Amino acid sequence: MNQNEQFFANNNASTNANYLNDEQKIQEILQEQQKLQQLYNQLVAYIQEHQNMPSDEMFKYHAQLKQLTEYYQANQEKLKLLGYSNIQVNKNVQIKRGAASSLSVKNVFMGCGILFFLLVIGLIVLFYTVLQNPTGGGGLTALGIAPAVAKNLLMGLTGIAMLIVFLVGIVILLMNVYKAFTVKDRPKTWYIGGGILGFLILGIGIGAGTSLMSQVSKIEVESLANPDQTVLAYVKTPTKDNPDAISQISNSTILIAPVNVPFKLLTANYQKYAQIELGNQQVTNLQLDCGNKQILTYNQQSTMFNGACFYSKKGIYQINLIITYIDNTTKQTVNKSYLLKEINIASELSLSTTSDKKLELIDNEYVLGPLPSELTFNADQIFRDLGLRNYRINWDAEGDGTTDKSDETTFSFNYEKAEVYYPSFSLPDYNPNIIFSFPLRVEKSLLPVCKIEFSKQKVNTYRIQASFLDGGEKYIQDYAYLISDASTKQSLADRQGNEVGMDFIHTFDGQGFYEVLMNFVTTEGKKGSCRGELRISDKSSFNVDYDIFSQSPRQTQFTKADKKLISDSKSIKLSEIPTKLKLKINSIQPSTYNINTQITLDNRPIVETLAGEYLFDVRDTKAHTLKIQIQDTVRGLSYEESINITIGLDDVLGDLKVVGEKSGFSPLVVTLDASATKLNDPNDSIAYFTWDFDDGEVQNNLSTSVIKHTYIYNNTKNTGIFTPKVTITTKKGRTVTIPLNESIIVNKPLVKLNISSPSHPTQEARIGDQVRFALDFNGLPKKIYRSFDDGNEELACDGRECIEMTKVFEKAGSYNIKVRIEFDDQQQVEQSFLFKVRK
Repeated sequence: MNQNEQFFANNNASTNANYLNDEQKIQEILQEQQKLQQLYNQLVAYIQEHQNMPSDEMFKYHAQLKQLTEYYQANQEKLKLLGYSNIQVNKNVQIKRGAASSLSVKNVFMGCGILFFLLVIGLIVLFYTVLQNPTGGGGLTALGIAPAVAKNLLMGLTGIAMLIVFLVGIVILLMNVYKAFTVKDRPKTWYIGGGILGFLILGIGIGAGTSLMSQVSKIEVESLANPDQTVLAYVKTPTKDNPDAISQISNSTILIAPVNVPFKLLTANYQKYAQIELGNQQVTNLQLDCGNKQILTYNQQSTMFNGACFYSKKGIYQINLIITYIDNTTKQTVNKSYLLKEINIASELSLSTTSDKKLELIDNEYVLGPLPSELTFNADQIFRDLGLRNYRINWDAEGDGTTDKSDETTFSFNYEKAEVYYPSFSLPDYNPNIIFSFPLRVEKSLLPVCKIEFSKQKVNTYRIQASFLDGGEKYIQDYAYLISDASTKQSLADRQGNEVGMDFIHTFDGQGFYEVLMNFVTTEGKKGSCRGELRISDKSSFNVDYDIFSQSPRQTQFTKADKKLISDSKSIKLSEIPTKLKLKINSIQPSTYNINTQITLDNRPIVETLAGEYLFDVRDTKAHTLKIQIQDTVRGLSYEESINITIGLDDVLGDLKVVGEKSGFSPLVVTLDASATKLNDPNDSIAYFTWDFDDGEVQNNLSTSVIKHTYIYNNTKNTGIFTPKVTITTKKGRTVTIPLNESIIVNKPLVKLNISSPSHPTQEARIGDQVRFALDFNGLPKKIYRSFDDGNEELACDGRECIEMTKVFEKAGSYNIKVRIEFDDQQQVEQSFLFKVRK
């Protein structure tokens, strides 16, 4: 290592020497750099061979390495100043004890990227293979993934793989193009080849990925999810906001007429089906027979059959596929029908209108008209067919999402505007989320349609308003009113439309029966009319509108009493004392300046607390009389009404109600609440409650006022109606039994029946095969009837003796197997099963 020290000494001595020219300087510096490099390498080798040398000696050699590097870098700067460009940098060498190789971040990143890419490719191959062969090796069922999810995952993974290949190709291409223009001392051919490689990778990634995505997009998810179906049936549930809404029909879907049922051809399944049935025959056309004399044509672009099957009546409809093909032997065109499935319309909605209107079924919709038209809906048969005991139904006549009527099986609605409506209804006890709807077209009238309405302003004075339906007023050129006595037909007044308009005030003579006739002429010269009738019964009395409110000690606010009950009985009954009463006079007609109002309780005046409000208390059990007197002596008008106030105190004021649902399917959990029960004796209190649930179970002497109970439909008595009651006992020995005002209704669960063939799950067999059939249903059967559609009589057996049965078919063809089950305690159920036998 003495050579290093000698070099340092010589170098320091010659630092200030003068050189003759630049070329000579460059050559001498290059020779010196070569010597520096040799010394550097020798020193590194020596250190590596003697790694166990003392620390101070090791430090000395490291200092020499540093010095050699500094000299080398100083010479490099000199070469730059002299214009020499081919400069190599002498890199620092770091020497570690026990040195070991380590992975760079770049290598780790590249390795992880390659592993991720291989994982994506593996998943793509897996999902593509499974989607192409969904039943092999357990298929999608083994993976626990739905076909639609698998398809979306495959599309996403393909996109990721395309992106990775695209980025790799772009990076390789750009790097080689950049180096081809910037690097001067290497051949260009290398970088041109690299650029071509990047371009090829880019093209292969885009081409292969696009091709795979195209193949994936063609995979028919519905065919994978429904391998045993050739067509899928949907039900249209149109609304005003979404007239094209459809949903797929499942085994649990209940269809109620009128209903539109579209169909979709599952092309992958159809091709297999056609290959089995027709072989290599050339198919030229496809049609669908709805089973109701409707034939739908096939749309190859959408794979849907054009239009929909419109069912207006209850029944079971057979769906047949009509295939038109050219016979390979005879070269003739052949039409052949194949039974695919059955559509069960479980019930129907009855529709009717008045005798002067029409209601017709045209082009998959009902047509009603002309305006104005009243349509009556009747759902009685629906409740009978579905076995719904509780008559709960919500009507939406316009399909706008607003409930027009509830809990009435018969409902009438007057349509006043010409357009397409989507009337709908829902059955809360079946499924409140399912909407049954259908299209209804209301047609215009040939003439504009008007109506006349009356609103009372004062005694004998009314506001008369005329209006035209569906914007018909824009077609009116001239109009006039004729006011007459409806009884004698005597004309009383004429009013011109250009003077009073369509909204005016008229004062009639007094008590009587009047008619207002509006005659009009349209811009086309057509004439029409409409009329309104008004009956005035009393011309000498005020018309007083009032309400009575009460507030007991248990109540935090006033409760309005039943106005009709007070009007009919002229009395109000109180069950607690003390009770506050409030009389509120809403209006007095006619409103004159000389009205004198006097309110008395037992002939004692009651002071008006607020405008039109009179507040008073009833504190004892005596009968009281509330009297309302209104007079106008100037006009001779008067009004007087007496209302009797009676007190009917009970020892125990029982209150039993249901919290939450009180009707539903068995088993039904009901919460009964008697906590609002009150005692009129302040020195008494409730000791316990005895609950009788009306189903044979009684719970005695409980301290709780709220209780839950589970009701089960009584199959023995064939009833699900229960009226529970609670008996309340006080500490003083008083007892009162309180029944529930409304019965609890428990519906029996719907009976379900499924037919399957465990031995031939594809519903296909060959002649002579032993085919095993099995039934899956709930309930205890009385009789089971089977028909194999082979010309033989229906088979019958008792109970569960033939829930499984083996059959051998002797002829090829399609067999519509039917099963009917009778029960002792519930309704009969039927089901059919399509099975095919090949040669």
